[in-house]
Amino acid sequence: MNAQQLKNSILQRAIEGRLVPQRPEEGSAKELLEKIQEEKNRLIAEKKIKKSKPLPPISDDEKPFDIPDSWEWVRFDEFGVYKKGPFGSALTKSMFVPKGIDTIKVYEQKNAIQKDATLGNYYISRKYFEEKMTGFEVKSGDIIVSCAGTIGETYILPDGCETGIINQALMRMKLMPSVYVPFFLLYFDSILKNTARKSSKGSALKNIPPFAELKSYLVPLPPLAEQQRIMEKIEELLPLIDQYDKAHTKLTAFNKRFPEMMKKSILQYAIEGKLVEQRKEEGTADELLQQIQAEKKQLIEEKKLKETKPLPPITEDEIPFDIPDTWKWIRLDDIVVKDIKRGKAPSYINKSNTLVFAQKCNTKEGSINLELAKCLDEAKLIKYPANEFMLNEDIIVNSTGTGTMGRVGLYRSTDNPKNLPIVPDSHVTIIRPSNSISHKYIYAVLKHNQAYLEKQGEGSTNQKELKPLTLQKLLIPLPPLNEQHRIVAKIEELLPFCERLIK
Repeated sequence: MNAQQLKNSILQRAIEGRLVPQRPEEGSAKELLEKIQEEKNRLIAEKKIKKSKPLPPISDDEKPFDIPDSWEWVRFDEFGVYKKGPFGSALTKSMFVPKGIDTIKVYEQKNAIQKDATLGNYYISRKYFEEKMTGFEVKSGDIIVSCAGTIGETYILPDGCETGIINQALMRMKLMPSVYVPFFLLYFDSILKNTARKSSKGSALKNIPPFAELKSYLVPLPPLAEQQRIMEKIEELLPLIDQYDKAHTKLTAFNKRFPEMMKKSILQYAIEGKLVEQRKEEGTADELLQQIQAEKKQLIEEKKLKETKPLPPITEDEIPFDIPDTWKWIRLDDIVVKDIKRGKAPSYINKSNTLVFAQKCNTKEGSINLELAKCLDEAKLIKYPANEFMLNEDIIVNSTGTGTMGRVGLYRSTDNPKNLPIVPDSHVTIIRPSNSISHKYIYAVLKHNQAYLEKQGEGSTNQKELKPLTLQKLLIPLPPLNEQHRIVAKIEELLPFCERLIK
């Protein structure tokens, strides 16, 4: 339950007589209603207000909920006198004059919505007011109500405000003296406003319902003293609701971030050697690295891999965290069997049997979508050596593009059900680790580094690129092979729980 739902629940209890207890010594609403009717009859006799048409008696079928025995159901019309603003032709901008000594303010909808009597600069002459507009006069203590668009906003004109008239978008409410205004406005705001909105007229711009309908709305009336106790209780509870709102908002934001935080924590634990235990019988990363180096040497001799310039040794200052004794810090270039470089600029054709992997195929959601790939002009296939074609569990890093650079993905053969040959375009870099290593483990390390890679672009603001050397030099915490497999298995066991939290 959010704060607004909690507030609505409290207001509903208030108008149903369930927020504070009833007290017999406080009398009944029937007595209060008789007093209100006496006041109204007196004003009618004094010709200060007109007698309204009698409304039908309230039937049991109309009552929306039960109320205490000491309360009464009353029609909206019983509480006061209501007046809508003049018709459009009776008050147009051509009648407005600059503010002066003999001018009358024209109150607008924004005065009710923004609860500020000083807003607005429309005035009419006192002469026109006395000739045509006295019936629309408003003074301090009158309640103005917005009637079009944002309907139902109420505002009690404060002491000292300018005498004025309401315009076409306002309604004036003059309540009988015995009506307790705070409780009346509470009900108006929580129930009548919503009811009026639902039954409001107009397609594009909603207008408050016709008077005949509005005046027949039902209001539950408690004894006066109970109304005052209800408002005191609400005033007591509102600051607590505000506190709840802040706490709920904070908790909601935390819950929204929590799955992603969990994912990051799992990957962090994984690459620090804290996700699974170390086992002596699984050997060391040193032994594994020697095996990979022998494999790379063989590929270089077979001219399947170019010999690259040696990268600088890893210094103590570069190492971001401690790793187990059986692990080893290496650079990414130490363990790949394909040069780390971007693909070629392709020549496209409408249809062919060779696909081109573009940045957008490596989606923001973390999946690979080859439906977004284009077709390569196969007349250019001669430019592509065998190792340029993507293989199962190649790691993709988007290397250009605002908002996509640095994104890491894992290509699987299952992403390509037709088993079409596919080559990367010039905006993505393929990372192909040795088969002596778990590609999924290296993918997890790179995925953990995605936020770092996203910030490593070089070049002008709109043409930043992630250079191959940045990836080649990237530090990798390398565990023994079996431990890599156990780490990947644990990640694959835990990450689905995070995904469920997102849903």
